[in-house]
Amino acid sequence: MKEDKDVRRIFLLNPDQRLLHEAAHSGVQVRSAQVDAHDESALRVPLAEAAEAGLCVNPARALRMLSDPEAVQRLVRDNRLLPGGGEVAPDDPRLTVETLSVHGMHQTVGITARMPYGLLHPAPVTDDTAAEVRAVVTGLLDLAGYQYGPAHTGIALTRRGPVITGCRPGLADDPVPELIRVAGGFDLTAGALQVLAGQLVDAVRPNRFAAAAVLCGPWRLEAAEVAALPQVRHVSPPAAGRPGYLVVDADSPEGVQRRLDALKPLVVADVP
Repeated sequence: MKEDKDVRRIFLLNPDQRLLHEAAHSGVQVRSAQVDAHDESALRVPLAEAAEAGLCVNPARALRMLSDPEAVQRLVRDNRLLPGGGEVAPDDPRLTVETLSVHGMHQTVGITARMPYGLLHPAPVTDDTAAEVRAVVTGLLDLAGYQYGPAHTGIALTRRGPVITGCRPGLADDPVPELIRVAGGFDLTAGALQVLAGQLVDAVRPNRFAAAAVLCGPWRLEAAEVAALPQVRHVSPPAAGRPGYLVVDADSPEGVQRRLDALKPLVVADVP
């Protein structure tokens, strides 16, 4: 790769609207293509054209493999990334891991836990467990040959160690990016554009806990009224058959749980 290339130009395959919006806001020029990510031969054409233009691209094989859940599981199994056979119990804790890759170097920028009420970031795990999780995720991305951009990986914490349950290129679904922003001030979408342009991102360490509660059922209040409630940091109202959620932060997991417990009755109406 040329060191003097225009770092304000990126390539996006089947672009996420959030990345397009951020690129437009930031003045980043986007070259994009819509291609079936399962068709490796079709992928090679736009990737080769983008590479010829000096843009950062992933190998077609990496994108094809990470777009196929069965291929991901074969890669995990065949390369012994499954501790103790990889058996996952229904009650094993579940995590999601966000990484940003540039020049084949993978930086973990968020580990989020699935909780009974929704999501908690950062996940309340020990330093040793976090290190194991980072190692297995970056190991998978290395094996796949992933070079540039964001990736979203699912993990189950079994008694024998972390087990990968899935991995795909791209940003996590909302509200994970919002949790990362609230907990540590890091903009995941802007960071994704940065690595897609071939630039390193600064290390991120959350200084708060942020939680997103999924709110099922009719709301008592309008979204603007919910956003105005004390301690609410972000609101996404229900839409198109999906539930809404609200985001709060606190100094501890127990603190966010208390805040959510206090806010839910104010927001969600009782259903007879």
